[in-house]
Amino acid sequence: MIFFSSPGKIALHCEEEPDWILFGVPFDSTCCANTGARFGPDAIREASCQLEVFDCDLELDLTDIRVRDMGNINCSFGNPCITHEIIRKACSDLAQPFIALGGEHTVAYPVVSVSRPEIVVILDAHLDLREEFLGEPLSHACTSRRLLEICDIAVYGYRECSQEEFSFLKEKSLPAYRPSELKHAWYPEGKKVHVSFDMDVLDPSVAPNVSNPVPNGISLDTAFSLLEAVITHNTVTSMDLCEVCSRYADRTAVTAAHVLYKMLAFWRKTRV
Repeated sequence: MIFFSSPGKIALHCEEEPDWILFGVPFDSTCCANTGARFGPDAIREASCQLEVFDCDLELDLTDIRVRDMGNINCSFGNPCITHEIIRKACSDLAQPFIALGGEHTVAYPVVSVSRPEIVVILDAHLDLREEFLGEPLSHACTSRRLLEICDIAVYGYRECSQEEFSFLKEKSLPAYRPSELKHAWYPEGKKVHVSFDMDVLDPSVAPNVSNPVPNGISLDTAFSLLEAVITHNTVTSMDLCEVCSRYADRTAVTAAHVLYKMLAFWRKTRV
């Protein structure tokens, strides 16, 4: 079975021994609002070529980070169970650390099942703590619940959930913070961490083309402060960046590429 195809490469792609392995997961079969996240990986790649690879805030040249872009995983459209098995197999054949470009947020679950962090740091407008949604336990609305079966989780920036999810959150005393609570949030330190960035955590004025936009989201500055706190004080085993519903390098795709570059820059900062 062919797991990867390569329609394009991220601007940071190199053929040398990689620091990071990147791949796309063009899958959005459980999305219930805006579809099109399957086009996100290639839109982010296209957008990455429009950005400078020098981070003037951190004074870092991102070309110092060796990123191997493997292309896109060939998904089984319409079948999350089979697709997750394909992702697991593909990840198992790769060296860590790796980055998955979604696609819908469910891609985090099979990735984390291979990278096995101690905790998943989730930036998301939604809690995604349902046991199942419309009869599907692998729905995007259940991602955090599935991740919790593997390791600890912490959610940052949520502002929408069901009553059942909120009750589960309180019952389990899970660390989860709305935007107004982030200044006093707890962050892990000294842990093996997976960073899961759902683009809908950002305000729709910043990233409008996402699967499930929710008003009153966080700013890029807030997101970057959070990412810096997590990435520079932990060992990052893997990351995902998901829910970009863009067919080309529009505002949302450019913002996502900028987020990806910042995540890598914060990782590089710990090695300067």
